[in-house]
Amino acid sequence: MRFVCGEPALLTGKTLVIADIHLGAERDYRVSGFRMPSQTGKLAERILALARKTKTKKLVILGDVKHKVPGTSIQEEKEVPSFFRRLSETLDIDVVPGNHDGNLVKLLPHVKIHPPTGMRVGEAFVCHGHTWPSPDFLDTAFLVVSHNHPLIELKDRLGFRWMEKAWIRSEMKRKPLAEKYKLASKQPLPELVVMPAFSDLVGGFAMNRTDKEPLGPVLKLAKLGAARAFLLDGTFLGELRELRVKTS
Repeated sequence: MRFVCGEPALLTGKTLVIADIHLGAERDYRVSGFRMPSQTGKLAERILALARKTKTKKLVILGDVKHKVPGTSIQEEKEVPSFFRRLSETLDIDVVPGNHDGNLVKLLPHVKIHPPTGMRVGEAFVCHGHTWPSPDFLDTAFLVVSHNHPLIELKDRLGFRWMEKAWIRSEMKRKPLAEKYKLASKQPLPELVVMPAFSDLVGGFAMNRTDKEPLGPVLKLAKLGAARAFLLDGTFLGELRELRVKTS
């Protein structure tokens, strides 16, 4: 398994994995008074270009395919099916749904949609991360989740702050895992990998802030203080406990 340099995407074997594309997110901008034309076509072309770059014909999307929750917007009803028709011309697609993906089966009756508890892809087990993964993840080298749209908040000497998308890699806690799943006493644990959001229209969670807890049950199993943060270009920033920022 390897990260695609400069992109919030990874390859496991010959399969390209992305997450959190949030089709229809433009609606939130329009409701707030900002003119935001649909970006769905550009997003499809970006994914197809990435597939060509990585020479893959297989795509796995780890939720959230659509944005509105609960329900489905008129934009999503129109654009989600056409988006997948465009990608399906060249790619074999699997979807592991996220918490925004209610009614997705009705929109995509011909796309392979797996249970939210996840699926195995090569040496990795992948799921969105808003629910407990299947115990099958314990037999893989990596548990790959999304859901939190991880960011790192950076601050310069003048106090200016900004956010950067980041990969998070973490060891997992054995005790809470043993309480949730049946573990052999010396069974090796997979490494937890948290994917950044593929969409550029949605916000995220600053993993190095201390004022909020990350979303979902999976990250409660992570040794987050010692988790390592990497920028999209591969730059290693350090462990999260070394990157903590004050919230005031």
